[in-house]
Amino acid sequence: MKLSRTAAALALGLGAAAASMAGGAVTQSPAGPLQAQADAIVPNKSEWTILAWSIDRNQPLFAVNADQTMVPASNNKVFSAIWALSLLGPDYRFPTDLLITGPVQNGVLRGDVVLKGSGDPAFGYPSYDRDVMASPRKMAESLKRQGVTVVEGGVIADPYIHDRQNFGPAWPLDTGNGASRYAPTVSGLPFNRNMLWIEMRPGPGGLGFARIPEVPEIPVINTARMGGGRAYAVRKPDEDTVRIRGAVGGRGPHRFGVGAYEPAYLAAGAIRQALREQGIQVRGGIRIAPTPNGAALVHRHMSIPLIEMVNQLGRKSDNFFAEHVWKAAVAKATGQGTFAGGGAASAVFFHDKAGVPWGHLWQADGSGLSAENRTSASAMVRSLIFAHKQPWSRQFHESLAMAGDRNGTLQRMFNNPPAKGNLHAKTGYIRAVRSLSGYVTTAGGETVVFSFIYNGRNTSGARGVQLQLGDLLAGYRR
Repeated sequence: MKLSRTAAALALGLGAAAASMAGGAVTQSPAGPLQAQADAIVPNKSEWTILAWSIDRNQPLFAVNADQTMVPASNNKVFSAIWALSLLGPDYRFPTDLLITGPVQNGVLRGDVVLKGSGDPAFGYPSYDRDVMASPRKMAESLKRQGVTVVEGGVIADPYIHDRQNFGPAWPLDTGNGASRYAPTVSGLPFNRNMLWIEMRPGPGGLGFARIPEVPEIPVINTARMGGGRAYAVRKPDEDTVRIRGAVGGRGPHRFGVGAYEPAYLAAGAIRQALREQGIQVRGGIRIAPTPNGAALVHRHMSIPLIEMVNQLGRKSDNFFAEHVWKAAVAKATGQGTFAGGGAASAVFFHDKAGVPWGHLWQADGSGLSAENRTSASAMVRSLIFAHKQPWSRQFHESLAMAGDRNGTLQRMFNNPPAKGNLHAKTGYIRAVRSLSGYVTTAGGETVVFSFIYNGRNTSGARGVQLQLGDLLAGYRR
């Protein structure tokens, strides 16, 4: 996709924040009973962007500042899912390749092993591989079947389908630039949610530890002691060194997870560990580099389908899957998954395909963690209408959390009919933001798409407003 025509306009009118509107109003507030009821429900209207739209009648039911841009929090994942499904398709699978750079002579590989990623967030993911080493072991077995007993070189990790910025712009401070469990780092070569696990076990010689996977390239400094039970593992936001502090009690083992600053080391370390388990000696270390020309494919691992990843975005609001799915769409659109290039490419797509006006949408990341993301309710509604009309519409609808369903983020919302088991939507929450966007069938049988986005201090009160608006739509009969 060529972005030259629009990138300049976006740089002038949007910036990273897309704070100002482009053009005039897109959606006029409708007159009617629902608008009056919505107005009565919504306080402090300047803190809201709201739109409810009947797909069947192709007209608004109520609106409050529908064209005003605000921070969407995890409602940003809606755009990431729609974009990826459109560009890649619900059945798309990410490949992760094992290659070799030299000939095999008398059992010796005269070169390196290469692990080339395409940004598969499910590679070694604990929810899909109970044994996170299962896929690396299959790769190692493929190399062993070629008669390899020694790798003369080392392991090259190739994450270059993405840029090397492994955490999003303006992420919350508590993410530690990808150190936290709820928002670990992003990589073109992910493994095990990009978490390095430290397992500690008291022994005769003191308090020992092991890395999982075994990656000595990531330094670990252990100052923990015996006694108590409050040990923890941390790293500074700008380095990969993991520090174990505090005290552990009992026999253990005790496990602590930290998002790796350079996650490509984890996947490469897992491959090296799997090779050694197969009795293959690896003489060299790990280095991060592009795949050399002429490298020969030994094994290709294919991921779970994209739609299963989208389910993680919609139902579980998984930040890790969201960032990787979004960067996959960026890579498809621009050639490489970059945070810097994603915002413009996304805005172009939703303008061209869903009719979102310039200035109404800016994706600084894929998950919604960034405070630089912006959308209007009208942009969200337009995008949801676009998704509703696609061949994968049913799958997208099913990917969203369902009201009252224990397996999603709406399990404690809309627990009574007619919204329960009917309204399905994406939730969103970060500091000073509460958002809810999705679909509902009214009591009169109309399909309605809606977006309720709040930016302000009273997020608990905003949730109550969203509940009332959702119930208003669910119970509406023309």
